[in-house]
Amino acid sequence: MPEMTDSTVRPSASPTVRRVLVISHTYITPANRGKLRALAARGLDVTVGVPQRWREEGVLGRTLEVAWERQNGVEVFPVPVRHPGSPDVLRFGGRALLSLLRDKRPDLIQVEAEPTARAARQVVRVARHLRLPAVLFTHQNVALPLPPLARWRQRRTLRRLKGVIAGSEAAAALVRGLVPGLAVAVIPQLGVHVPTTPEHGYHDGLAIGFVGRLVPEKGLDTLLQALGEMRALRWRLIVVGDGPDRERLERLATELRLAARVRWLGALPADEVPKVWPDLDVLVLPSRALATWAEPAAHVVAEAMAQEVAVVGTSAGATPEVIGDAGVVVPPDDPAALAQTLRRLAAPGTQGAAERRALAQAARARAMKLFSDDAVAERTVTFWKEILT
Repeated sequence: MPEMTDSTVRPSASPTVRRVLVISHTYITPANRGKLRALAARGLDVTVGVPQRWREEGVLGRTLEVAWERQNGVEVFPVPVRHPGSPDVLRFGGRALLSLLRDKRPDLIQVEAEPTARAARQVVRVARHLRLPAVLFTHQNVALPLPPLARWRQRRTLRRLKGVIAGSEAAAALVRGLVPGLAVAVIPQLGVHVPTTPEHGYHDGLAIGFVGRLVPEKGLDTLLQALGEMRALRWRLIVVGDGPDRERLERLATELRLAARVRWLGALPADEVPKVWPDLDVLVLPSRALATWAEPAAHVVAEAMAQEVAVVGTSAGATPEVIGDAGVVVPPDDPAALAQTLRRLAAPGTQGAAERRALAQAARARAMKLFSDDAVAERTVTFWKEILT
């Protein structure tokens, strides 16, 4: 064997990630699997473990049964669970989970659940037993008080990980505060589909959209109050979503004399929402900043941006991180500031249309660069390789 010299070509020290196992209830819905398909397109062997049975929250309330399938390079593997529909207390069948990890022997496991969730603790514990490296994804961006035992379990779970992917800078800061020195990257959980040619319909006046649950923290009442200050302009509002606050919000729209211009579509399945984008000029996410909650992902904003829809959001939670300089950010709970922005976008003639077009084009470019399925998959693989070095 020849002696190795300084000029000898050495094998790359870069780690190899070929087989990955992602575990999360998020991927029960096929529309959410874009990132997984993009990972598979990179030559990875991708398996996703999902609850075999799941009860959707909210007004849709469907019970979903998942069967094994392989599509676009992604193997979907259903696992029996207890407490389907409750992410915090969901628990996988122990034998089935152990068999899945033993049979797949992945180079890396990524569990997408909060470190306080029983399922996350369970997966990380089994991975440690089998000496398989584990990564966790977290959205939690507000520090919540926990009993001493729960906080100890949370830290123990985090310490057993090779790294954490956080959905926002605030979520990353919480993890770093709990376990200093743990590798943390800020990457969205889900990517978005960026169409080659977005569809746009003709709109008589400014077509405004809101997509989200009808709960106080989402701030739809702030948007209605803002629109109440601009009745003289031509606009209409489409509301996609449902929830316990709907009756109050419909009553508020009537009190503000807006009812004839607001269309309530109710909750839509994830694969139906894309049909709404051609009907909108601007999406508004008027979320509030609360002591116990902040917008964790603003994924719907990224979806709108990818469809070349202008976006306006508040400075609460993850929303400004998603929008960046490709939209408008206003203070939460400030109808006057929101109305001022919407007035500019609704201005008659070419002025309002030109600003909307510039924002929409900037939004699409940002979504393609940072939030597409391909971009999210690439950033995820890069982080995996870094922590396995």
